[in-house]
Amino acid sequence: VNRECRAVRNGVGVYDGSPLGTFELKGRDVGRFLDHIYTNVMSTLKPGRCRSGLMLSDDGLILDDGVAMRLDEHRWIVSTSTGHADAVNGHLEELLQTRFPDWNVFVTPVTSQWNNATVCGPKARAVMAALGTDIDLSAEALPFMAFAEGQVAGIPARVVRVSFTGELSFEVNVAPRHLLALWQRIIEVGAAFGIEPVGSEASHVLRVEKGFLSLGHEVDGTVDPYDLGLGWIMSKTKA
Repeated sequence: VNRECRAVRNGVGVYDGSPLGTFELKGRDVGRFLDHIYTNVMSTLKPGRCRSGLMLSDDGLILDDGVAMRLDEHRWIVSTSTGHADAVNGHLEELLQTRFPDWNVFVTPVTSQWNNATVCGPKARAVMAALGTDIDLSAEALPFMAFAEGQVAGIPARVVRVSFTGELSFEVNVAPRHLLALWQRIIEVGAAFGIEPVGSEASHVLRVEKGFLSLGHEVDGTVDPYDLGLGWIMSKTKA
């Protein structure tokens, strides 16, 4: 774990983020639905951008954290933690079926349709460039919490500048049939940069160091956002 953390802090690592829950939401009311299920405002997102958010249960305690991505006006991707993916799916469906049955929102679980390898650390951009891509990876063209689609190592991919470790990160999402080839190519190209595969335990250590929420350790069904210093993510403007 210490070796993996040092690699991500000082060089570069890669981890498999495929188990994270992934849902595609479509419909003209998705924006206001996401404003309801997250503590912050999501409907103002521009296509091509992402935003972190917290979901709360009805008693105001933390249910899950994750990232919402806006693909176009009526199409979004919502990511969740791995362990809570089923609970979030049930939460969304219960709200849509019992409270907002007239809202135009369709939820499709797509966790198994996307796999990802996330390259993270100070040397992440150099490794991505060495892999070969037609996506402009500069901080100006692909800023933090933005995404773009193109080719990485000759594979069709959606690249997201989102970080779970607190370091510079590129989440490379591909069809499941391509992940093994992508992973092997990342390890091969990354060898010159001292790349290390990174496991879940190291990711949790890095998250806590950064001050990010570590869901499995800090959320046990008894804490609210203020308990964890996350009052900043509670919107003061929503009705």
